[in-house]
This record gives sequence, structure tokens and C-alpha cells, in this order.
Amino acid sequence: MLHRYLFAEILKLRRSLALMLCVAAPACVAVLGTVIAFDRKTPVLLNNFAIGGPGIWSFVMLPLAVTALSVLMAQMEHGSRNWNHLLTLPRARPNAFLAKAIVMLGLVAMMSALLWAFMLVGVAVLTILHPAGVIGAVDVARLAQILALMTVCSALVAMLQLWVALAYRSFVVPLVFGIGGTFVAISTIGAAKAAWFPWLLATDVLATRPEIRQMGLLLGGVGGLVVLAAMLAHLSRREA
Repeated sequence: MLHRYLFAEILKLRRSLALMLCVAAPACVAVLGTVIAFDRKTPVLLNNFAIGGPGIWSFVMLPLAVTALSVLMAQMEHGSRNWNHLLTLPRARPNAFLAKAIVMLGLVAMMSALLWAFMLVGVAVLTILHPAGVIGAVDVARLAQILALMTVCSALVAMLQLWVALAYRSFVVPLVFGIGGTFVAISTIGAAKAAWFPWLLATDVLATRPEIRQMGLLLGGVGGLVVLAAMLAHLSRREA
């Protein structure tokens, strides 16, 4: 039964703003990094350029993209008041909510994969066009590994955002929740306990201390599953 709800969620993405967001967000990071690299008068270290993309991604763009994505996915039902019909279907609880969570996590993974591809396009552009030239080569496998680990770490904040977006009909509440979380993350970066903050867990992948990286993966991955279970238990009791 779950596969039918999953298929329905995927169909809703066709020509949607959510799908457009999933392409635009990583593209913005790659374009910004490439423009900054072109502004330098010295040769570009390609590996540093490539790793800089995930840095910007995990710090700012990923939390904002997850916020916007959760709002867009929830408003597909809230906007048209589709819950009244959807939750009367057989086994809609909790399959409808689980399908949205799986699709959202899949879209976050897709954004990471697109960022990997866009950064490599930026590397190619710099190699061909940068007036001062480039130095070294990109560790493609390492770049893919970093982005994959960031995807796991972001599961907690993604499920928190989706829970709030599905629980409240107004899009203002999840927007304030996400923007507020991102603002706190930016304000507290570098603080002793900042590595535990859900909106900063993806940045833990770039930490030099292995225990911080492991904590980010554990809290982000396992925490995401715990929040998903709590969200399903809570939302499954909602009235149609």
C-alpha cells in the first residue's frame, strides 16, 4: 500500500516548485563558488574550490532549502485542503505521511547529488576559462562522500521541518521555524555546543575531530529516524 502513496507523491512533483527548488538551490551554491573563484587573481586550487561548495551548502543553503522544500510539500495538501479526502482513503495513516517523508529525504539526497555534479561543472569551467589557471585536481570520490554524509546528517532537521510543516496549515509557522533555526545556527557557529544543534549537524562532516563527525552522523541519522517515528505517531491521530 505504501508504494501507491509514494507513487502519488512522486507524481505531484511533476512541474512543481519543489522540483525547481531542488535544482536551483545546489546550482546557486556552485555558481556562487565559481564566481568567487573567478574574482581571484591567483591560480585556483581545484580541490579547495570543490570542498568549498559543501561548506557553503551545509552552513546556509541546505537548512534554507530544507525549510522551503518542507513548506512546498506540505502546502500541496494544505493549500487545496486535500487532507480531508486523503485521510479517508484506506491505510492512509500513516502511509501518506511516511511517503512524504521518504520523498523529502530522497529530494535532499538528489540535491546533494546535483551539487556534486554542478561543482564538477564549475571545475571544468575554471579549468578552461580562469585567466590565472588552476592547480591540482579534484578528489571526486571524497567530494561525493562528504555530500553523502551531509545528507545523512541533515535527516534530523529535515524531519523536524516536515513535521512542523505538516502539523500547521499556515506556511508561516514552518518558515519561521526554519529561518529561526538557520539564524541561530549562523549566530552560534564556532560555539562549544554548536556542533549539537540540528541545523549545524551537516557541517560536522567537515570537522577535523573524528568524534564530532561521528556525533553528527549518529545524531542526524538516528535522530532523524526517531523524529520520523514520533511524527508518524502524532500525525496519524489527526482528524480528516
